[in-house]
Amino acid sequence: MPVFTAIFIISSFFVAYGISVYHGHVEPDFPYISYAAIQAPERCVFAQLINVGALLLAANIYIRYLQMSKVLDLLNGARADRAINKGSLVLGWVSAFGLTMVANFQTVEMRPGHYTGAGLAFLLGTVYCWLQTSLSVRHCRWSHVAVTQLLNSLLLSACLLICILRQALYPPSHLAIFFDVFDTLRSVYLVSTISEWMTAASIVTFVLTFYRDFSRIELKSPTVKINDRTVVLKDYRYSCTCVSSSAASLPVVAQDGHASGL
Repeated sequence: MPVFTAIFIISSFFVAYGISVYHGHVEPDFPYISYAAIQAPERCVFAQLINVGALLLAANIYIRYLQMSKVLDLLNGARADRAINKGSLVLGWVSAFGLTMVANFQTVEMRPGHYTGAGLAFLLGTVYCWLQTSLSVRHCRWSHVAVTQLLNSLLLSACLLICILRQALYPPSHLAIFFDVFDTLRSVYLVSTISEWMTAASIVTFVLTFYRDFSRIELKSPTVKINDRTVVLKDYRYSCTCVSSSAASLPVVAQDGHASGL
């Protein structure tokens, strides 16, 4: 799940970028991710892929919450650790929702929605990574997973800080999609765009650190239990014309819910 999620979301960025470059809608060297998904058809493909990717990301976050809950039970974890685990679940889900807003609200036509989603995805995503890192460092000491999460979170924070500074010093304009705007500030532009790509990639690749823990747990699929078998059999007996109304033709239902005598 973590490997597939990371590959899927990062591939979605490059698919939209490739389509946009092919149609000549953006320059080929590191445009902003959002500028590679402004026009059709790339914006349609990008939105659909990112919606699926955000759902996968939310699933990873939920599984991580369940796994850490079991670990904390085994360790008799403190109430603060359980609160951090629950809080990270909420922040992670809101961050995943923000990712869908980034994809579905194009930056040129719907800036308020786009930047709200970017704030939720990047800022809350960074907080989520640090909360999970704190749990790993506290309980796994300086294991490979804890160190990897720490390095990933540091890189993510540095890239996010660059994005925020660029936003404050050089506010974006709706004319930013044209190439000649950045001729005099080309280096600043490239640093900004590369840091945005790195920020998004760092948030997504953080789930790769869950691989080892996920490989040691089993996630069971949902089950359905019929509470009143008599009522269900009566409903299906009279609503299905292909079944005889004779009681003798009905399967015998054992106490465990399985049909026999077919």
